[in-house]
Amino acid sequence: MINIEGPLRTHYPVVIAGGGSVGLSLAAELGWRGIECLVVEERTGLNQHPRANAVASRTMEYYRRWGIDSAITKAGIPPDAPADYLWVSTLHGRELHRISLPPFDELVASRIAGDYAEDEHAWSPYLKTITGQNEVEAVVLNYVGGLAPVDYRFGWRLLDFSDGESADGESADGESADDGTGGANETVTCRIEHLGSGRVETVSASYLVGCDGGRSTVRRQLGIDLDGRAALASFVSLYFRAPDLINKHSFGHGNIFFPLHRDNRGFILTWDDDATYTYHLILEEGQDWESIDPAKAVADVLGEPVDIEVHSVQPWTAHALVAEKYRVGRVFLAGDAAHLFSPTGGFGMNTGVSDAIDLGWKLQAALQGWAGPDLLDSYQLERRPIGIRNTEEAADCFDRLYAVMQYGDELDATGPDADAFRAELGVDLKDQEKLISSSGTLLGYRYEGSPIVVPDGTPAPPDDARTYVPVARPGHRAPHLWLDDGAAIYDRFGPCFNLVVLGESPPDPSQIVAAASAAGLPLEVLRVTEPAAREIYGADLVLVRPDLMVGWRSDSVPADPAAVIDQLRGAAHLPN
Repeated sequence: MINIEGPLRTHYPVVIAGGGSVGLSLAAELGWRGIECLVVEERTGLNQHPRANAVASRTMEYYRRWGIDSAITKAGIPPDAPADYLWVSTLHGRELHRISLPPFDELVASRIAGDYAEDEHAWSPYLKTITGQNEVEAVVLNYVGGLAPVDYRFGWRLLDFSDGESADGESADGESADDGTGGANETVTCRIEHLGSGRVETVSASYLVGCDGGRSTVRRQLGIDLDGRAALASFVSLYFRAPDLINKHSFGHGNIFFPLHRDNRGFILTWDDDATYTYHLILEEGQDWESIDPAKAVADVLGEPVDIEVHSVQPWTAHALVAEKYRVGRVFLAGDAAHLFSPTGGFGMNTGVSDAIDLGWKLQAALQGWAGPDLLDSYQLERRPIGIRNTEEAADCFDRLYAVMQYGDELDATGPDADAFRAELGVDLKDQEKLISSSGTLLGYRYEGSPIVVPDGTPAPPDDARTYVPVARPGHRAPHLWLDDGAAIYDRFGPCFNLVVLGESPPDPSQIVAAASAAGLPLEVLRVTEPAAREIYGADLVLVRPDLMVGWRSDSVPADPAAVIDQLRGAAHLPN
């Protein structure tokens, strides 16, 4: 439910500082799992300025579980619109490169007809869904508002907190920190201010999660530094309505335009039905964002004036930074509090949502008593390497794009030399298509060496930005496939652990089920008979974690099922 004025309770299992995309997603995941939480967001409403525009296929797979994927699709670019991405000199110049992907409606119709199921279009029920971050947040907020376990508060902010531990993981009295599943420091004390009245209330929480952005109060109080590359570029983001803009250039609809001319370089994102846009203009070094006249900037890139209605203007800076730690005691970081991105590739918000999903089930396990002492530590061990991987990939995409944004009028010149220059440039731009077609990054991440994954000794497929290899190797995403009845296999999974039983004559899984029951680990058994599922999952028995990642697989029941279950729940070192 969404509250503003009412008093806070004295205790919540989880307090989430920050109610943007990641805080909302964590609240939704916890509420969906029946875990009570408080979300405090200091703004009085959602940020109406669109930032991210691409909801990744992986993120949509998670949103599908909550039943909001269709609403997010409908809130974005019309599903029958062509999904074109254009690199241009300017909007009054030349087209230099184009990617054309099928509209969402065409993908759905082709799948139903059974005639379009290869490569990227078969790896997930979704490609990138082009919906503004502001619209995504509105849909998730509406969902959260109907979840009784969630107490969402606009106009409140976390002032400070105390969990009895210092930044080195030791308690204030020098004793070792507890493992977060019970023990000496069982709560975090949070001081929370109601901004409208100045009233400060104190609440306790079993866990605190900082989803409070790049200037995170939680991260700063913990004294956690950021590693990586800061200030790749500074931008001003112009959010405006211009219904006539589509008629002023010859390129037609584009989800994103990349003007490469050094005087206009940046990204132009299309919203709704070619009437509303965001122009992310790269600023020159030392240039004041407030000096930019939105109407002039749009006229300059278009080559002529056009009537615009400015909705909002915001500055921002691209980074490739990752927090040194994601956890201290009972306090965690997620989203922009844990990593700061360049937008190139569309990885920032989506990486944060996967943080929330990974952390959500582990907090559930700790609160319900079936987590082992190592489970919460696995959040940092799994997600921080992905934060590093994805920020570096986004930065590489930006570096390559920015390198071709150094040209001027030669982009539009005529003659053989100019043609040869553009042909060479086109080769470079073709190599940059991972900016858009990035399924390898979005779906192919893996938790290599995770202590809560049981390896099976098979080699890892290449980690390629563009190409995803569907594989149920432990530590990887459970592959998507459509079942014979038209459902996605994900639609058959329960919210916690799923033991997928495949093949014509699979072994009896009852010993695994009994071991899970004895450990209190919630497990459902899913029998899948389609040969294609057995082929892609590569084993007769596959244990899929609550975050839709594979934890274990084999063609036979393990000699010690309890040991497998204990490793998956972070209790591998405990005696059985």
